[in-house]
Amino acid sequence: MDDGYLARGSVAIERLIDASRDSVWDALTTPAAMARWMWASSDAEGWAEADLRVGGAYRVYAPFDGGTHQGDGWSGMCGIYVEVAPPERLVFTMHWDADIGYNRAGLLALDEVIAITLTPEGDGTRVGWTRMGVPDDGRSIEGHTEGDTVTLNALAVVLEG
Repeated sequence: MDDGYLARGSVAIERLIDASRDSVWDALTTPAAMARWMWASSDAEGWAEADLRVGGAYRVYAPFDGGTHQGDGWSGMCGIYVEVAPPERLVFTMHWDADIGYNRAGLLALDEVIAITLTPEGDGTRVGWTRMGVPDDGRSIEGHTEGDTVTLNALAVVLEG
């Protein structure tokens, strides 16, 4: 791989969600809710588990119906909690356990870091989402910006109904 692929960038987006900060925190950290919004689909038949403490692990899996299937047809993401400060800030690593994008067989599997901040705003919560460690390969930052926007929209659907 060339040095350009190994360079890293970040994605930062925000979304105002019409829900209390405590409700947003619960959706970010409760496995049943995580299984719905983290795959950007509130109707996914996924599952999740979380050990919500610094150094604790989480995993979120869902059926993967496109491209190459991982193992038994489930793909997911997993990581370690780096900072847990309810209900204001959550930081965790993220590793794709899926044969997609730059994680395809033969390519360097990268871990990223996601930092989420929750700020009350009126009757809702402003969610700040920063993903660090995205490959600066000319396409991944744009793709992650789009994907993270869809993910935050899915979080809003779970919370706002």
